[in-house]
Amino acid sequence: MRAFFFIGCLLGICCTGISEAQMTAAGLDAAKKRHAEAQKRASTPAGFISPDQEQARKTAEMVYNTWRLSMIRGSEPSWRSSTTAARQVKVRNLIISQRGSFPRDFFSKLQEPPKLENFAYVGSLLGCNGRTMASTYIGKLQLGNGKAKENAYVLEFVFENGKWKLDQSRFFDLSQLPQVRKRLHSRDLSVLQEQDGFQPYTSIPKAPPACKEPELIGKIFTDCPGRSIDMTINGVSIHEFDDERRADVISGGLKRGRNTISYTIRDREGLKRPGMGIGIFVMPETPGNTPVCVFDHLLDGNDKANGGTFTFFIENAHIASMNPKYQGEKPAPFHAAPLKEKPKK
Repeated sequence: MRAFFFIGCLLGICCTGISEAQMTAAGLDAAKKRHAEAQKRASTPAGFISPDQEQARKTAEMVYNTWRLSMIRGSEPSWRSSTTAARQVKVRNLIISQRGSFPRDFFSKLQEPPKLENFAYVGSLLGCNGRTMASTYIGKLQLGNGKAKENAYVLEFVFENGKWKLDQSRFFDLSQLPQVRKRLHSRDLSVLQEQDGFQPYTSIPKAPPACKEPELIGKIFTDCPGRSIDMTINGVSIHEFDDERRADVISGGLKRGRNTISYTIRDREGLKRPGMGIGIFVMPETPGNTPVCVFDHLLDGNDKANGGTFTFFIENAHIASMNPKYQGEKPAPFHAAPLKEKPKK
């Protein structure tokens, strides 16, 4: 299942009237007892637990709605209180790496998160011995100017400093997944255990290093069907890609001169593995200029995808070539894998 991810900037409704203190005290004390019982009856090989679904729903919606209200009101204290520490740093790095001001630009450019009242609750799973939770909903979601489509909407939570906090959301277009859609509508909770997109974290997210302002704004583009990739750029920007096509902002950006990238590639069992592509781009900051690729790793489906550690350099010619009026020879990116010759016609 190929997922599309929000960057932790989506979610919530109005508060339900239950205080966070009540939720994290009485509600979670009871959850511990249920968790112990659930381990005996509902443990899966992956270690996921099926909790009391009504209590899980109430907890998920309380946290989500508190988070969403904080975003709409632009309340930084409330947002920090309902958002994981790791996500806070990731959001801050994302904005700083595009020469933005945090938290000002975060709240000023926010689109209103979806309302959970427009979705139907399917179910939740616990992971990490009850310290992570994924709650799945189903309903129509409109992205951009496109037509609203039915999606599975998955909320990822972490129990942190004595309370549940939101980390991120993800959604799946169900139009190409008719059997999954049917099972979700029937509240077949076994599908949540079988499909990794509906599962809670198997480890607690760690906060990345806080980045500095970038010298050059950079983006990493990855298309890795049938593969998982763990990546670090310049020792600061950490990325994970899993059977998906996605572009990420590089935390701390890129530098003129020497840059490094390291990554591991793992095949996903049971999935097709056609061509794969990784590309690093310097993004334009002058109107009219275009991005320039400074690193790539391109393979077709017949090649073995090996990771590694690579050093690449960004020269003045790369920057100059971003101007459409540039007359010199356009510099080639660093190729992690030799390019194959195009077949002659």
